[in-house]
Amino acid sequence: MPLRQFQLSQEAAGAHFPDPEQDYPQAAHYGNPEKEYQAAQQSAALFDLSDRDQIELTGADRHKFLHNFCTNDIQGLAVDEGCEAFVTNVQSRILGYIQVFNQGESLWIDTAPGQSEAITNHLDRYIILEDARLIIRTPEFGSLYLTGPQAGDMLDKLGVKPLEVNQQQQMTDSDSKLTVRRVDWFGQPGYLCSLQYVKIAEFWQALIDQGAVPSGQEVFDALRIESRYPIYGVDLSDSNLAQEASRTSQAISFKKGCYLGQEPIARIDSLGHVNQEVRVIALEQDWLPPQGANVMVGSGDDTKEVGQITSAARSFGKYPVVAMGVIRRGVNEPESVVDIVSNGESGKGTVYLSIE
Repeated sequence: MPLRQFQLSQEAAGAHFPDPEQDYPQAAHYGNPEKEYQAAQQSAALFDLSDRDQIELTGADRHKFLHNFCTNDIQGLAVDEGCEAFVTNVQSRILGYIQVFNQGESLWIDTAPGQSEAITNHLDRYIILEDARLIIRTPEFGSLYLTGPQAGDMLDKLGVKPLEVNQQQQMTDSDSKLTVRRVDWFGQPGYLCSLQYVKIAEFWQALIDQGAVPSGQEVFDALRIESRYPIYGVDLSDSNLAQEASRTSQAISFKKGCYLGQEPIARIDSLGHVNQEVRVIALEQDWLPPQGANVMVGSGDDTKEVGQITSAARSFGKYPVVAMGVIRRGVNEPESVVDIVSNGESGKGTVYLSIE
């Protein structure tokens, strides 16, 4: 049944559910972004993340193969367990930032919008005699993300058992091939729900009926920036070393064996630092700096650039505007004060690891 034929509540009717045959932009908001932000803090906010890419890796050698080309311990994943990881090149520069889950008969990879082709092309180059096959599932599957202190209770009422971080439940009695994965991107309970496109509107409605508040891209960006959760292709690229992403504890294993890019990562770990890292910058004023705005310190002839803004969003938390950027060591300690400058406009910001 086409998505447009579902009968949705008035609040849900504005949702931009993607059609597998046509791209749709995400909704910026659903009429009241402040309400959406508060729902994420107090109850549960629901986001349509169906623009994220999904890849399935099958074959008898799937665990060993992926283990050799990313930064985390794939071979150690039990069924229905997952992890974050970076796909890196030989210089340890980031080619992809992924969530990997063990589905039992395959590995399932979730990644940022528009990244599946580059990741599969990179990995496919190394499949020679291995029994491994990469299948892009994005045309068939979409994702919803439910986050907030009441998110688990809402899913429990729909038959999803309590999950620990990086655990999942495959809903075997679901005709939508629904899998619910616990990924606490915002430092609170968060559930990435992967299911077939033709059932997304139905599941969206079911979550709204449980009290979830439909929420848009503006609030999603504010929450992820405040929590220092970067998006590949926006905040990260192949110019960044793995440890510059500030996700080392979540995404890099120093106990696993050799993999592509492992030696530079180990050397950086032994040195104890990289020269720049992803940081959050809080602005007291209402100016929203554009991507690429310069982060500066000093004054007069001593002014120097120490980074660039990669993303920014209006917030309804402690600060009116929050931004993310890769900031040089020496000025990226918490509570460092910086200037943000772009096209004749400027504002002061304070550096944080995250904003709680």
